Amino acid sequence: MSNPKICVHCKKPVEKYSEDYKVFEQMHWLCFHLVFEHEGDPDVACDDPACPWLHIEVLRSKLEELGVDPQEAITKAINKKWKL
Repeated sequence: MSNPKICVHCKKPVEKYSEDYKVFEQMHWLCFHLVFEHEGDPDVACDDPACPWLHIEVLRSKLEELGVDPQEAITKAINKKWKL
C-alpha cells in the first residue's frame, strides 16, 4: 500500500489529479491555484481562465440568461444529491 499524498497547503489527502501531485508542488490543484496563481480576494474570480470562480460566474450568468434561477438550481441539485 502506498503512502497517501497529502497536500502541503491544506493537509488533506490529494485523491483527484494525484498524478499531478508533484507538478502542483504537492498540493491539490485548487490549493496550488489559490496560493500561486490567484490574484486578489480568493472568493472572487481572477483572470485565469481555469479559475473555478470564473466558471461559476459564467454558469450562473448562463442560467439567468436561460430564465433559470441559479439558487433554485443549486438547491435542487443539493436536494437530489442528499435525497432530501
